[in-house]
Amino acid sequence: MASSVYIHIPFCATKCYYCAFNTYTFHKEQAKVYLQALRTEMALYASETEPLQTIFIGGGTPSILSADTLTQLFTHIHQHFRITSDAEITVECNPGTVDTEKLSVMQDNGVNRLSFGLQAMQDEILKQLGRIHTVDEFLQSYRLARDAGFENINIDLIFALPEQKMDVWQQTLNEVIVLEPDHISAYNLVMEETTPFYESWQAGELHLPTEDTEADMFQYTIETLTMHGYEHYEICNFAKPNRHARHNLVYWDNQSCIGLGAGAWGYVNGVRYSNIRGIAPYIKKLSDRNRPIADTERLTGHAEKAETLMLALRKREGISLEAYQDRFGEEIEVEFRSLLKKWMDLGLLERTATHLRLTARGLFLANEVFIELM
Repeated sequence: MASSVYIHIPFCATKCYYCAFNTYTFHKEQAKVYLQALRTEMALYASETEPLQTIFIGGGTPSILSADTLTQLFTHIHQHFRITSDAEITVECNPGTVDTEKLSVMQDNGVNRLSFGLQAMQDEILKQLGRIHTVDEFLQSYRLARDAGFENINIDLIFALPEQKMDVWQQTLNEVIVLEPDHISAYNLVMEETTPFYESWQAGELHLPTEDTEADMFQYTIETLTMHGYEHYEICNFAKPNRHARHNLVYWDNQSCIGLGAGAWGYVNGVRYSNIRGIAPYIKKLSDRNRPIADTERLTGHAEKAETLMLALRKREGISLEAYQDRFGEEIEVEFRSLLKKWMDLGLLERTATHLRLTARGLFLANEVFIELM
């Protein structure tokens, strides 16, 4: 049984040049049919959920939907799922796609957390990324959300962008801090093979900062945000006290979550599954009231233990030794003794009284650790 649900809205006005997510150009009529398919999928999973403690509506751009369509989406959610009174309900929003009516619909339906995809505070960089909003449009959307009463807002940022200098990243970070968001996600750019950015990079047309500059940007991010009262609780995530992203913690703790929508991933009863990616085949599968699953993998034994360790090490507190033993009936050294010793000898991992966690140095080399676990 799961107490968390992710709902994928795969529509965007345009696709950003770095984005490898399962997204498609928004068409109003297609979105209506898609929502009916989502409603059917919700019904197919309703019996497998406990009262929901977290709901994350991501994309894509969920906020591209009209107020009426958003109302329908929330009506379907409330029809099929029980929701706890203190549930965290998040909606991803792109600047320029929210207005007072949409924000009111979200609030009326229990949404208490918004996540804005800003990425940078320079219009020229936003244009280079393929973003269609400006800095002013972001500021207007952010103020609208604050004025509407939203008290838990995340801002997504990306660093180590093509040609980006340290002072430009510092400007972005410091201008965002002034806004006092409750949560900041700061990711380094990753070149995904299916993106226009990757093709340009391979062709020698994009020039990325050096690894040393990228590391300096990350170090500056950690030092600056912690100095301003943000808790560095996951490799790329920083939060004011009591504002950790509860839904994301479900992933990092390798707990069950139902994934709904085209291309969504879920993890239920030890089985990880992914849905059909295409919108048309997703809708067709659900027209016959069949779950639109494309692939499944049952995680057992070493695979489940390794994934649990890898995900938990993303958290700054690391993996709870007690929680691991409760889950698998053995101490963590039984499965990973040699690897743990290696990482500790290299200064990448350390042990506290209750946890195993990455060291400050290990944060910068986390992918080296994760690759070995995979």
